[in-house]
Amino acid sequence: MRIGELLKTMLYSFFIITTGIVVSMYVFCLIFYPDVSFSLNDIGRILLMALASELPYVIFLSRDELSRKQMLIRFAIHAPVLFAILLFFAHIWDWVDISKATEVAVFFALVAGVYIGVLLITAYRDKKLADKLNDSLKDRYHK
Repeated sequence: MRIGELLKTMLYSFFIITTGIVVSMYVFCLIFYPDVSFSLNDIGRILLMALASELPYVIFLSRDELSRKQMLIRFAIHAPVLFAILLFFAHIWDWVDISKATEVAVFFALVAGVYIGVLLITAYRDKKLADKLNDSLKDRYHK
């Protein structure tokens, strides 16, 4: 993936990730800390968490088009790196107590849900764009 494509993907997914984090934090707090209230610092941390989620995308940076196998390998590297970064921030900000396996498991499940959601939304957007381009090419060359 080239730098321009990567930056466009990162910007697009930033907003999806931010929304996913807010929903995930709501669900997480509803389960474990129903009496918690969020401060202005927490809102800033949500945005920092979304930004930190974007950093591992550099794993997909490549001068050449990646094969399917190369993409799968990079996804296999990307996901654990992403989970580690997010768990690190969630731990230092006292959002997740890593000594409680249930909290960590729910945190990972929510992160996985956001991750899969971003992948599905991005794939859907890419498919719609490809369909639109294909229709334009058909119209142009089959008339």
